[in-house]
Amino acid sequence: MLTESHAFSGFSADDIAKAREFYRGTLGLEVTEANGMLTLHLAGGGTVLIYPKDDHEPASFTVLNFPVADIDRVADELATAGVVFERYEGTPHDERGVVRPPSPEYGPPIAWFKDPAGNILSILQTGAHGAAEGEDEVNLQLSIYPLRQPHLRPAIEAALRAAGDEGVEVTVGRLSTFVRGEEPAVFAALRAAFTAAGSSGPTVAVATLSTGVPSDETVAGIQEAVSSEEAGGA
Repeated sequence: MLTESHAFSGFSADDIAKAREFYRGTLGLEVTEANGMLTLHLAGGGTVLIYPKDDHEPASFTVLNFPVADIDRVADELATAGVVFERYEGTPHDERGVVRPPSPEYGPPIAWFKDPAGNILSILQTGAHGAAEGEDEVNLQLSIYPLRQPHLRPAIEAALRAAGDEGVEVTVGRLSTFVRGEEPAVFAALRAAFTAAGSSGPTVAVATLSTGVPSDETVAGIQEAVSSEEAGGA
């Protein structure tokens, strides 16, 4: 009966302005507003409606979950943005606030936090970093070069957004972008990035693929070396 319906979920907030600033400014989501209500536009095409309610009471359960490839990195980024993670009595949180089950059958690593209205949200680790270390991981180094376009930034930003929507970890460097994740997701990210960049005009994409995933320290070292070379040539 409803198999063709494009369903969406929703929850209330007591202050739409604060909710808009949190979801757009702090979490970085695409947010639109109409008739005093917000719509969150999520990766993959899903949407969530946030509507005002004067006698709002936050639910005691998680209303929205965000799967991520690297929960430690995302937790650090959110903490820097001002997010405070919840700590529940009797639950083994680590120093970041992440709960790490002793075995995968008990669920993925997860951390909870609240929006300004007290609604409970979570980040949980899936994908490449949720698998055994190094298993089926692929690393992609990608450079996008828009051709004969008045502005380069729109095509490159569109490519990065499209790649990130495929559930991979994206690290932006000065001259190229590093993408890592499970093999199907990385190839899907490459295809999506090239298609998105090409929608703005002629585009060249240079991609290097490997099964040897560089550590975060290696990526940082490459970025530092590039910065030093640029400074030396200035």
